[in-house]
Amino acid sequence: MLKTLVSGLFVGVLAFTGVAQAKEVHELRLAHYLPPMHNMAAKILPEWAQRIEKASDGRLKITIYPAGQLLAVNEIFDGVRGGVADIGWSMPGATPGRFPAMSIMELPFIFKSAENASQVVMEAFEQGYMDKEFEGVRVLYLHTHHAGIVNTKDEVRDLEGLKGKRIRFPSPPVRALLSSLGADPVGVPAPQAYESLERGVLDGVAFPYDAMKGLRLGELVSYHIDFPMYVLTFYLVMNEAKYNSLPQDLQMIIDDNSGMKEAIAVGRAWDASEDEGRAYVKERGNVFITLTPEQQKLWRERAVPVIDSGIKEADKAGLPGKEIYDMAVRRAEELEKQ
Repeated sequence: MLKTLVSGLFVGVLAFTGVAQAKEVHELRLAHYLPPMHNMAAKILPEWAQRIEKASDGRLKITIYPAGQLLAVNEIFDGVRGGVADIGWSMPGATPGRFPAMSIMELPFIFKSAENASQVVMEAFEQGYMDKEFEGVRVLYLHTHHAGIVNTKDEVRDLEGLKGKRIRFPSPPVRALLSSLGADPVGVPAPQAYESLERGVLDGVAFPYDAMKGLRLGELVSYHIDFPMYVLTFYLVMNEAKYNSLPQDLQMIIDDNSGMKEAIAVGRAWDASEDEGRAYVKERGNVFITLTPEQQKLWRERAVPVIDSGIKEADKAGLPGKEIYDMAVRRAEELEKQ
């Protein structure tokens, strides 16, 4: 009788312990730098977090810290690696020289759509080109935005009109491109672009159309040179130790919401946001500038030294720069034909 009672108690304790373990909540902090109204901050990242929380039956809880509340744009990668945040979304361009393979993907005139570009960036990652630059973190996915253009307060229809214009640049390759086109590149963080335009610090900005709505920049610029020039790359990374500390079933839930399919879905969402931004500035009566074929050719010619320089920088970092660039161009062309 006593033996049966003890055995029953033991089983009961095990059952209770199992329930307690099953319901243990693992809280994760996700840091990014965008203002709350941007589509990535307002929709894409929150929906991703909600899917994970739902799939885990509440055992994973992700708290999002937007607008640099936890870490600044250039602190996010190291902050995740050091455990200040568990997950971080940011851009390689915030830490110049640190992501040479990712920077190749930002060279001029390779991509147009975010969906295609995001797929190619993930392919490059899966082929091992970016292993060194992402050491110390777990990459959940990499992606890009839709191709960016030049947006100005005053009318600009050619390189002569662009000459000397103070244009906000988002990354080193775009800074070099704007310089080669005769503009005066100015480094301004994305959240400060509106104020800089308003105060007259900037004459224009290099951004995709989605930022015209998401960052309200369409209120201050009236002209859009409708010639896709570049994409920016972004990463969603997780602290490796935090990931490894999770039960295996929770790791699998994170894995199921990571990788290529997630990158493509995010790229597709950015393309949709681009369409919304374009419609927004059209409704405002802003002007779309179409470059002549001769002007387009001239812009591409001015980009050649920028591309060559980007490839050489990758070579200096011990990477096969030309190989990565050629792969990106080839895959972009193949995907555009599909």
